[in-house]
Amino acid sequence: MKEKTEIRMKSGMMKRRLRWIALAAGLLVMTGATRQFYDSGRSLYLKLKVFGDILEKIRTDYIDEKNPQALIDSAVRGMVSGLDPHTTYFTADEFEKWNRDFEGFSGIGIYFDILDGKITILSVIKEGPSEKIGLQTGDRIVSIDGESALGIKRDDVPLKLMGPAGTRVNLMVERSGWPKPKAYSIVREEVHVESVADAFLLTPKVGYIGMARFSATTESELEQALQKLELMGMRELVLDLRQNGGGYLEAAVQVTDKFLPGGKKIVYTKGRVEDSFREYFSKEHGTHSLIPMIVLIDRTSASASEIVAGALQDWDRALIVGETSFGKGLVQNPFRFDDGSALLMTTARYYTPSGRMIQRPYGDKSDAEYYEEIFDRDWGRKEREKTGRPVFKTMILGRRVTGDGGITPDAFFASDPDSLSRAVREIVLSPERPLFTFIEDYAAARPGLKELDPYNFFRNYRFGADVLAAFRTRLQEDHIAITSAAFEKSREDIQYLLKRSLASKLWGDEAGLKVQIFRDRQIREALEHFPRAESVLAGAYPASKVK
Repeated sequence: MKEKTEIRMKSGMMKRRLRWIALAAGLLVMTGATRQFYDSGRSLYLKLKVFGDILEKIRTDYIDEKNPQALIDSAVRGMVSGLDPHTTYFTADEFEKWNRDFEGFSGIGIYFDILDGKITILSVIKEGPSEKIGLQTGDRIVSIDGESALGIKRDDVPLKLMGPAGTRVNLMVERSGWPKPKAYSIVREEVHVESVADAFLLTPKVGYIGMARFSATTESELEQALQKLELMGMRELVLDLRQNGGGYLEAAVQVTDKFLPGGKKIVYTKGRVEDSFREYFSKEHGTHSLIPMIVLIDRTSASASEIVAGALQDWDRALIVGETSFGKGLVQNPFRFDDGSALLMTTARYYTPSGRMIQRPYGDKSDAEYYEEIFDRDWGRKEREKTGRPVFKTMILGRRVTGDGGITPDAFFASDPDSLSRAVREIVLSPERPLFTFIEDYAAARPGLKELDPYNFFRNYRFGADVLAAFRTRLQEDHIAITSAAFEKSREDIQYLLKRSLASKLWGDEAGLKVQIFRDRQIREALEHFPRAESVLAGAYPASKVK
């Protein structure tokens, strides 16, 4: 019995030993398969420990006292900066200000970034304070209220530029081609961020909608604009997405949905994880009449703008004209943290219905190079002529389109710099308001002007040499100094300003805006492409009622 018990004990010990041997062998095999993971995890733990040790050393022993939270924020920014140009870390205050961009604020009306240590204007809000005094995309603000702005932190800029409406801020501004910075004094205003900035008829049948951004109210604003123009007799549409830096993905889908029949893929996203793959389709209801349509884009049209332009181009629904777009096709998702900070992290890429990736290459560029290259006026042409980009076909007509670098227009033409001279700006900003008073007298002496055809006026009306000479005399009477040479050099600008003032006097502010639109060379050229837009639409949608 004892012998049997010993045998059973030995047998049990042997089984346990064999199990341990088998487990050890398995662990050895598993360790070999996961050594890289284990080593990586251990290395990461050691690095995190080193980070904590360094933070503690700075906190206790550094020559100057430092805020540990600010040090951690800087470290996180350094980590994020090595990912892509659009992944961004926000402190709690920064995230609140970022959200405010989709509502409204009181300031000077610009969007900016810090490039090479300078506040660089990425775009100017239409009819905002900065546009009124002539600031432009690409300008660099180097001082604010007499203090240098070189090396300023991004989150400090709004603190200096935003403020109560009616207060003044003084800037020194650099611009390419200027020998030295110039001084500007700007009165802050309430800047209301609307999606649909303009909606009116350019001609009795051509509608124009200028869209500034894609926000929570974009869909309802666009619907109102379309209904208004359709009631006015619109038979063709120009959708202007120039200088539209994007916004909400959902708004881009809603905008595109209004122009496509149901069941059409609008955009899809794809990333590293399974949840990042999503597809968005147009709905059966809510589509407006299929009329010839032109979409205007430029080098600052980005993100949501490119989704709209890319989908309408892929489905042969609209003709895309203007410049190659920015090429921002990365999806950022916000991740909020307990302290109120947030990480806007890239998790996927946007693709058009035909499979084109919108994002342009960025891996071989610094963030500054990535943003600044679009300020090169020849950039759009270079992108259009670049070889090696993948070629795709539109969904219905099989037209050739390219990917991996923004949306390339069907008809390319660059924008002209359209800035008023400093002498002319002094006329515009003069407290004597010579444009207003002169046009008041001019219109009063010619009561028949109201009988003019507005659309012919917008295109063709010009003031004679005698009228310009009379305006020069008015400037002298108002003690506004402008030399004969400066007046002659600015003759076309003065023609335009007088014409805009007269249109506003005769038919209201919207008429003045139409004069400004018809001065835009890209708009004038776009109108010449409607026969081609009509041909594309009729080929893709033969049942559409094109009039």
